[in-house]
Formats: sequence, structure tokens, C-alpha cells
Amino acid sequence: MSLRAKLARLRSAGPGPGTGTGTGTGQARVARLRGMIADMIADEQRRLRERRVVREEHRPPPAPLPGESIETPEGPLHRIFQYLEPAHCHGRVPIAGAVDARPATLAKLALDEGLSGIDPRGLLFVDTETTGLSGGTGTLPFLIGLAWFEDESLRVEQLLLRRPGEEVPMLRRLAERIDASSALVSYNGKSYDWPLLRNRFVLNRVPVAAPAAHLDLLHCARRVFKRRLGRVRLVNLEERVLGMRRERDVDGSEIPALFWELVRGGDGNVIAPVIEHNANDLIALAAILVQLCELYDELRPEHEPADRLGVAHVAVRAADVERAARYADAAAAGGGPDDVTADALWLASELARKRGDHQARETLLHRGLEVAAADERRAARFHLALAKHYEHQVKDFDRALVHARASDLEEGTARRDHRVARVLRKLERARRQRAL
Repeated sequence: MSLRAKLARLRSAGPGPGTGTGTGTGQARVARLRGMIADMIADEQRRLRERRVVREEHRPPPAPLPGESIETPEGPLHRIFQYLEPAHCHGRVPIAGAVDARPATLAKLALDEGLSGIDPRGLLFVDTETTGLSGGTGTLPFLIGLAWFEDESLRVEQLLLRRPGEEVPMLRRLAERIDASSALVSYNGKSYDWPLLRNRFVLNRVPVAAPAAHLDLLHCARRVFKRRLGRVRLVNLEERVLGMRRERDVDGSEIPALFWELVRGGDGNVIAPVIEHNANDLIALAAILVQLCELYDELRPEHEPADRLGVAHVAVRAADVERAARYADAAAAGGGPDDVTADALWLASELARKRGDHQARETLLHRGLEVAAADERRAARFHLALAKHYEHQVKDFDRALVHARASDLEEGTARRDHRVARVLRKLERARRQRAL
């Protein structure tokens, strides 16, 4: 019988036989009840202690942390490391191709000419796991993942904070690797990881490391793949670009709680999923870099039309005009969705205009108008461009009038009416001249 049931039974019991109602008798009865309650509480506490002892006897001892702890002048440093052979693939992408990346390609993908002189063999891939996403002074990067190539093998080294207060050795090791690198490579590191790490250097009074350059693959991936993928989270790229699907990967929202559980109990099994998650993120960075460079450097039949269009837009911004035209043409001819084909034809027509090839532009605009016929807003853009082309370049005012009348969704009713009136005046003058 539980303690609660016993107390309820005592409360419901009436006066026992032979008990009186006087003050002395009542006090004696209360004292007797209190004694019984104290005995029951002591008995219940004894049983709880016995059960706790049994549970602790059957609980397995905490698993050791993976990796090793080494002593440094600043205190203990715990690290986990592994080597991946040159043939290792992440999904379908061989990661060793990262050492063959062309610096000029990286500079154009990142729209950062500062990357054009780096040595790809010296890239340092960086990813952190933290106690929160706010990025404030209370956020700890408790796992700093580093990866770099030694020959063509990728060395993955992860620095683990076993408890708050042991950051300095981690930061010293990070600074050492940054000094030896040609550039950092991250995913959203410019906005999150690096500002957080820089703050930790300052707060721990460690000289702030100075990366020679920083390649943030999130921005590159967004420019190339967003049209097809929509969201460009790392897991989206892994599954739909690299052909990699993680099994039993820890959810990012659970990671901070797992660290604090490690601090409380010291069980290596608790943090093992986070270490695996972080290692996969680092390896994915190398694979994404390979895939982006391959996509930019060489047109292949298997590349998606939307990705080709993404590369074409990047090439335009990087002043790589010839590549932009090739990729726009390939995206238009690649059999993709109508909106991708129409937008590729639009870009190709704009590039033709900039190089002064008005005949090619006219052909591309008409093809785009055919493809976009069911999309009134996209069609209006082509109508407006054709109206301008026929009015100003070809001087064919009859055709210009047809297209000008269909351009209101692109330039608004008032401007459309103004354009139509102007073309009508020009058409009337041209007819009078022909009649003379």
C-alpha cells in the first residue's frame, strides 16, 4: 500500500474503542497518529533508497569520450580525429576533387576576386556546434570541427569542450590551423560561425586569428541551386545535389541539450551523435565545393536546366559573359520547366542585346514569348522588349504596336498607353511618307 493510501485510510478511520473525548485523550491520540505517520514516512524513504541503489547497481558506467585529451600550456584539449582516403565519396561526389579546384572558379562562384590567388590545397573547412543560435556572449561553440587535406586525404579534427572554462586550448588550436591555411571554407560561416568564434577569442583574451580569405558556400549554393531547390539548407543540398542521405542524424534543435547532458554526466554516448553530425557537415563542405566547381567549369548533359541558369546568372555578375551565354543557351534548350526555359531565353536575349546582335535577340524573344504564353506576366515582359526592339531597332511600327498593346502587366497601364500613343504617331508619319 502506498504512503498516500495509508494516510487516506488513517484520516477516514473513526475513534477506536474505549477512546474518550477529553483533552488528554485527544492529545494522546494525535501523538499516536503522528508516530504512525512518521513510521510510514521513514519506511517509504527506506524503500526509495533501496530502489535507487538497485537502479544504480544495474546502470552501465558512463562511456568514455571518443578521441583523446592532451595537455597544453593553456590546459587540457580534447580532440577527435580521423583520415578519409582519397577515394572517399560523400554521396556520389569524390571529395578529393577539392584540391584540384581552380582558384579563378572559386573567385567567380563567390563573386570575390580575393579568392583568385588562394591555394586549394590549403583550404580549411570549419563548422561549429553551439549551445544556441542567438550568437550572443552566452553562446558557447562546444564543438569546433576542422578539416583539411594532407596530400589527397582529408583529415577531420574536432575540438570538444568537455565543460565551460576549457575554451582557450581549443581557440589556440583553431588559430594555429587558420594561420596554416590559405582560406576558410564554411556554410553560413560569415554570418554565424566566424563572428561567434571571433567573439570567443576576444572574451577569452586570445589573439584573434586572421583568415587570409573566407569562402562561404551558402552564398554560392544559393545563387546556383535556389531556383531548383527553394531551400538551400545543407541537408537539402546533400540529398538533392550530392545524392547523400544521412541515417539517424541528430536534429539540430537537440544538440544544445546533449552538450549540457554531457557536462552533467560525462557519458561519451550522449555526445557521439553530435560528433558524427559535425563530421558529416565538414565532409559535405568539401563535396559541395567539388560539385559547384564542376558545374561552373564544364557543361554536362546530366546537369539540371535550373542549375545551368543559376550558373549563367553567376557568370553575368562575375563578368564572365561568354560562359553566361553558353549556360543560358543550354538552360533554354535543356527541356526544363517552362518558367526556367522562358527565363533562360530572356537572359540569353539580354546578353545578345549587350553584344549588339539584334537579330539573335529578336529570335530569342519570340521563342521566349511562345514558351511564356500561358504566363501573362512573363509574356508581358517579352512583349515590352519586342515593342522596344521593333520601335527603335527595326522601325517596324506595325509590329511594335502589337506588342506595345500587350505590355501593361510589365510597365503599367499609363506607361503602356503612352507607348501605344507614341508608336501610333510614328506609324502615321511612316504611312504618310510612304504615300508621298
